[in-house]
Amino acid sequence: MKPTVVVCLVMLAVTLCFSQYQFGVVCSTDNRFATGPNNSHKLAFSSEILDPARDTVTLVFQSQGSIYICFSGNSAPNPWSRPVAYYPGNEPAIAYGRDGNRHLVWVMMDTITRALNVFYRVLEYRMLPINVSFSGNNCHYPDVFADEQGVAHIVWAESLSGSSQIYYQKADVNGRIGERFLVSSSGGYCLSPSIEKFGDTITVIWQEYEPSQPPPYSIVCRRQANGAWLSEEILAQSSEPLSHPALDFSPGNEGISACWDFNNGGNLEVRFYGGNPGGGFSTPGASTAPVMATVGGVWSYYFWEEESAGVKDIYSHFYYFMSGWSRGSLRQLFMLNEPVYAPNCLGALVVWTQGESAPYKVMWGFFGYPISIAEPVEPRNARLKSMIASNLLKTPDADQSSYLLDITGRKVMRVQAGTNDISRVKPGVYYLQTGNYRERLTVIR
Repeated sequence: MKPTVVVCLVMLAVTLCFSQYQFGVVCSTDNRFATGPNNSHKLAFSSEILDPARDTVTLVFQSQGSIYICFSGNSAPNPWSRPVAYYPGNEPAIAYGRDGNRHLVWVMMDTITRALNVFYRVLEYRMLPINVSFSGNNCHYPDVFADEQGVAHIVWAESLSGSSQIYYQKADVNGRIGERFLVSSSGGYCLSPSIEKFGDTITVIWQEYEPSQPPPYSIVCRRQANGAWLSEEILAQSSEPLSHPALDFSPGNEGISACWDFNNGGNLEVRFYGGNPGGGFSTPGASTAPVMATVGGVWSYYFWEEESAGVKDIYSHFYYFMSGWSRGSLRQLFMLNEPVYAPNCLGALVVWTQGESAPYKVMWGFFGYPISIAEPVEPRNARLKSMIASNLLKTPDADQSSYLLDITGRKVMRVQAGTNDISRVKPGVYYLQTGNYRERLTVIR
């Protein structure tokens, strides 16, 4: 196979002098929607995103008929590695599994069926791609979640005669796959599935409509609990189109949170469900392709594509429980003079595609914790002062180890008994865990 090359641009990480926000260029691309579609994960991380130059983040996107992968974790001003073409195909999705591995799915032409099928592999293992859909029908919009045992749970939309349905499959690094399962029961068109795990329940949502009959249009949800599929649920229904659903890309133990767009009397708006609703805000233009990352009632990062007065922009809506909601525009915040498309996020990190015409650019932005940009910012060399919003760090049992956990439950650091030295961590919400004892802490400047 002839290798495909993406021409890398200057990887400039710009730190704005009036805020803690950062943004820059990853590479160039021929695909206006390189970071889409929005139903699936494009970012995976191996530690909590506290600093884009410190954490290990994997980005997957589509360009020139292939899927590309690059990594962050280097020191600024070059936070991203040069993208590498992995396989021919499109519509990639990636998830950092609870087993500690990165699980990748994408759509590629199968040489036997001569149809677009869904393929899977784990980046940490030397393995050939596995065809998990193995169908004579074209498949699209795959998404993936991986559990603690390293089993990948994969969904996709498959084109059938006169309809499109949502299918599910399990796969692992040994090449074992389960039986294809038909998730949707409609005889109409089911598209854009998204999958995640909330607490102990695996959740799939998708958009659904029947073109041969009058509305309603629906956003449908189906859950898997203890390996058994429950009945379908309707999250939203309307006489006008509902589309582009996506699940929360940074779930904790909270309930389901999701988003989609809604044609409200000719004005396309975004809607958010669960989490911190907050919502998008309507403009005279079109709001579409929303994505979200929330953690309980503490953090929310919402992004969506917006077109108003002929200007293509990406709007943001952030929530931090100590300061409430803040809103913004990527073009205004980063002073961009080009159209921006196809946002995809994971916590404080967002990627998008930018440009008037090819070659476009794959971009990244990092927002830290979501405070209003109008808030005064300390000088960069200011000494970090940490304050605990509950009791001083202490160990209930000096014989047990204590750990500082981030809001997703991942270990940040080990805490010595009787100390409160947390100067190495960024401001935010954490938990002190000792045995079965857990205490919530808030670290601020």
